[in-house]
Amino acid sequence: MHYVGIDMSKADFHASFDDSGKTEVFTNAPDGYRALESRLSKKGFTKEGTTVGTEATGTYHLPLAAFLSRAGWRVTVINPMITSRLSRSKIRSAKTDRIDAGVVRRAAAQGDGYLFTETPDIMMMKSLASQRAALVATRAGLRRRIEARTPRDRASGLPAHGAYEAVIASMSREIALIEGRLARMSLPEQQLLRSIPGIGPASSSAIVATVTDIRRFDHPKKLVAYLGLDCRVHESGASVRGKGFLTKKGDGLLRHALFMAAFIAARRNPELKAYYAKKRAEGLHHTAVLCAVERKLVHIIWAVWTRGTPFLKREAPASEGAGA
Repeated sequence: MHYVGIDMSKADFHASFDDSGKTEVFTNAPDGYRALESRLSKKGFTKEGTTVGTEATGTYHLPLAAFLSRAGWRVTVINPMITSRLSRSKIRSAKTDRIDAGVVRRAAAQGDGYLFTETPDIMMMKSLASQRAALVATRAGLRRRIEARTPRDRASGLPAHGAYEAVIASMSREIALIEGRLARMSLPEQQLLRSIPGIGPASSSAIVATVTDIRRFDHPKKLVAYLGLDCRVHESGASVRGKGFLTKKGDGLLRHALFMAAFIAARRNPELKAYYAKKRAEGLHHTAVLCAVERKLVHIIWAVWTRGTPFLKREAPASEGAGA
């Protein structure tokens, strides 16, 4: 098996083909992708016997990964946290594009990363879901500004200038257009997830677009960790007992969507409603309990998606539901 490491940037990328430490530079454009594929063929690297590893760099790696994947090459995407850890493990912790490409190759060779399987529909859905989330957050911020501005406008006694209102109206139209397009792009997986109380059109789009293939996760705890909803505890010996906190390694916009979904699920799902009431009765803060509900919701998402059958609402056990 041959392994290739790609260190991607906006304008170009470095490719490491072996353990020599040497790299070749290609432009981050279709001509560069074709040149890389030609170089792989000249080296005798076959599609069946080669894994191309690329570090996840926002969106810069996507065009190359999509190009190679469509051409039949096996592409794995490496989390930057993994390559960072591998870099720190070296005695000399230098950092250059050439070295980084070698580190990515090393990560790919030891089986790190996940197989790139994103289709054009999934990539477009992810883009639309991200745009919608950003617009919704910006609109909410403008509404808060209006609330803060209103008393001052009243105190002035002069007609207010509705600049924020006009922008909000424009944003609302764009959000509606995006939601309509997402609805038309709805995949079977989205319909399946929408059977879960709290999961609507927007959140189901965000989940499917981010996770892409549930088979990447053979246990719900791995999906929880991927989304950054697992807790990290800092302990050392008998004297250090740090407070646990969310790792927040995953997509922030999706975590927010899941948090809002958990807020709804804690009211509409009898089992989660009873769980919420139980934890609140134990004295936990509302936000902390919703985070716990969020993790349970991810377990449900994993089960429904893996099983391939709609969610079946269950009544809470009498012992749990008594305090709801």
